Amino acid sequence: MDADTSPLFELDFATVCDVERQACREFFAGKANKTPERYMMIRNYMVEAWHAAQPLYLTKIKARAGLRNCGDVNAIGRIHTFLEHARIINFGAERSSSRRSQPAKSTRRRPPQSSDDDDDGWDVPRGSSSLAAVTGRRRRVRDEDGNWVDQDEYYGGRVISHDVVERHADDADYSCSGGSDEDGPARKRRRRGNHKQNGSRYQVHSEFRLVPCRSFGEAGRPFGVEISAAALALMDLHAHLMYTEVIGLLGGAYDAAAGVVRVDVAFPCNSTSTTTECEMDPASEVDARRVFALQGRHVVGWFHSHPTFDAVPSVRDIHNQHAYQALCRRDAVEPFVGVIVSPPGANAVSDIAVFFVVPADDGSPDGVPYQLPYSVVARDHVPPDAVDAMAQLVERHAAMEHRVDLARRFRRSEAMTALEKLVISLRSHWHDDALQHWDDVVSLRLRPLLQRHYCRSGSGSGSHSEPVTAPTAHHDDDDDSGGSDSD
Repeated sequence: MDADTSPLFELDFATVCDVERQACREFFAGKANKTPERYMMIRNYMVEAWHAAQPLYLTKIKARAGLRNCGDVNAIGRIHTFLEHARIINFGAERSSSRRSQPAKSTRRRPPQSSDDDDDGWDVPRGSSSLAAVTGRRRRVRDEDGNWVDQDEYYGGRVISHDVVERHADDADYSCSGGSDEDGPARKRRRRGNHKQNGSRYQVHSEFRLVPCRSFGEAGRPFGVEISAAALALMDLHAHLMYTEVIGLLGGAYDAAAGVVRVDVAFPCNSTSTTTECEMDPASEVDARRVFALQGRHVVGWFHSHPTFDAVPSVRDIHNQHAYQALCRRDAVEPFVGVIVSPPGANAVSDIAVFFVVPADDGSPDGVPYQLPYSVVARDHVPPDAVDAMAQLVERHAAMEHRVDLARRFRRSEAMTALEKLVISLRSHWHDDALQHWDDVVSLRLRPLLQRHYCRSGSGSGSHSEPVTAPTAHHDDDDDSGGSDSD
């Protein structure tokens, strides 16, 4: 297919379109220092600066030079990236230097000075041509002495205790981003010690607090939810490939007559993430929407992973879901779902929860999370395009720094490797009539790719030729607490 050279949307200097609201939703979430008016001012200035600079490339530094009093420099940079990817600015521009095409350097910019408009301590990596690296950010937090430090360094690069539960951190090799079996327990003990000595730390970072979902009554559900086995398998696979959180969008349709949100496909997106937080790359989100539009589908949800804790939404997850629902409101209905994938599930099968936000009785701005039961739409075969999507996902993440070592034990107390656990979990999503086809797909295509790229400390149980199975996962067909109903 020929490359599309037209802009993603028709620019109107006086208004904002839906594509912009979705891609730059931080400016449309009711924040006092990030308003729609501020977004329009930044966008319009960049477009005018680009028209004045043509045919030369408008860099982020040049764009920010005229926006010194417009708040967070990182948010300004994300608008620049979005407009560039949407072919509103810099399309066909001549680069004035080769710095953007050089490999990423380890040198990092000094964190910006804090102000009322700035997020606390964001840090931006220097020059990489990839969109993920250009928009990459690291969260910085204060240590016990009040100094700014990288969050990953401060918390050991692993799971942050979430007030509610940390049920897998004590025994899961899979939850550790590197290190040996010997050094893992000591490092985790040190992390728990820090938490006890600073019990109020997460009262400050309340956006990481997990909020258990409530259950709908049978008559209270806003709509039903159906998810294809292919979409579930792709989300599950994506969650297993990285020690950090992953994120993506869900494509499908809302059947108003039947009152059902149907999720047909998942689209894994690029992100800036750690083990405890994840932010979608705006350019990747635009790509997903373009693909869904070509397929005749709409965005009906989003998904992300919780690598080391339960499939329970955090305060930040609830805020994001609330903002998405508001953007998708149709005739008082908000047909948009959030999905959380937690790989360390029971019986080696990942926990997958679907949630929805309803207004709170106490008037809190983001509402209360409710869990939505869902049914699985399974075929008697594995669609070829689903297999291609999985293979492409595996290869795309193969060079990433924080990819999982699937040759390691899933838990220290068990002999099962992370690869065997992954195979078991993916197998659980398919209809019985499709299992033989699925086992062939794993044996001939997926397992060789996973062993080649993700089994760094061993074979990853490569000698197994028979499909690995686990006890059948329990799904309550009439339980409001969540889970899936297999069709």
